[in-house]
Formats: sequence, structure tokens, C-alpha cells
Amino acid sequence: MKRMFYLFLLVPFAIYAVSTTAVGGDKATALVPVPMGIVDMVWINVQTNTVSWDFNRVDRNDNNPAFPPVSFPEYYEPSKPNTRYYQRIRYRVRGILWPANDWEVSIVGAGDPSPACGILLSDIEYGDGAAGVWSPISTVPRVLASGSGDIGWQNLYQDYRVKLDGDETSTEGSSTEIIYIIQIL
Repeated sequence: MKRMFYLFLLVPFAIYAVSTTAVGGDKATALVPVPMGIVDMVWINVQTNTVSWDFNRVDRNDNNPAFPPVSFPEYYEPSKPNTRYYQRIRYRVRGILWPANDWEVSIVGAGDPSPACGILLSDIEYGDGAAGVWSPISTVPRVLASGSGDIGWQNLYQDYRVKLDGDETSTEGSSTEIIYIIQIL
């Protein structure tokens, strides 16, 4: 009980001390915003696939043309995993006290593959391969799904491909990160 008493004593003192040191304002009436509570919750689960291209084994994926390419540019889907869809993202949005606000799920790339291999981040594309819809990955987040209010668990499937244009090197171990973001707006 003694510890609880000290906690209640220190919190008002700390807030009073902060509110009396405002710069450029009336030192007796400074406001201290204290956000409380969480009203919206989001969840995101990204399947643990590591998407990779091994051009010694690129023929493992039946969607790929022969390697090396006959002409440029040429597009190759991952050698691992070798069947569509290459990535599954599950997400959910829920409001605690009332329906959730507007939300969105985005994709963004961390930067060009490193060590440098001639493949740039924009050479890696995502989308729905079965429908033939592709977009280059960027360091600027791009919205994949958006909405308003509560939704139960939803699945979002992503395919990937990489464009070869003839200036690539054979650097092994080049990699980059693709990040999926879910947020309340």
C-alpha cells in the first residue's frame, strides 16, 4: 500500500513540474497532452517465405523463360518458392469502442539489392502474376488494400518477378527487404 501512495504522489508532481516550465507561454497555464487508450487495433501476418532467384536453378519455376535470355529485357519469377502465389499476407482491423477508422495496407522496399548486382529495386515487381498485373517496388509505400471500419482476417496474395536488362553481374548473396505496413489513418 505504501508504494501505491508514492505513485499517486509522484505523478501529479511530475505533471505539475512539466506544466510550469512552458517556453514562450504563461508558465502557470501550459497544457500537457497525455494520450490515453487504444481505440483501434491492427494485425498483420506475413508468411515466412524467403523469395529468391537462383539463376542456376531458375528453370525450377515453369513460369520462367530459358536463362540466359535470348533478348532483353526479360522477366523471371522466383526460383524459390517456385509456384504462385509466392507470398501470403494476412491482416485484420478492429475498433475497440466503436468501428475502426480508415486503414490501409502498403508495400515498400528497403532499397536496391546489396551488394550491388545491377538489379535495382525498381527491377523487382509485385502483383498478380496470373492476371498479368505488375508494379515496380519502390522506397515510397504503395497502397495494396484500404478500407474503413472493422474487418475480419483477410488474405492478400503477392507474386514477384525481376527484370533483367543485360547489365547485371553475377554477385552472389545480393538481397533487399520488402516491407508490408498496416496502419490506421
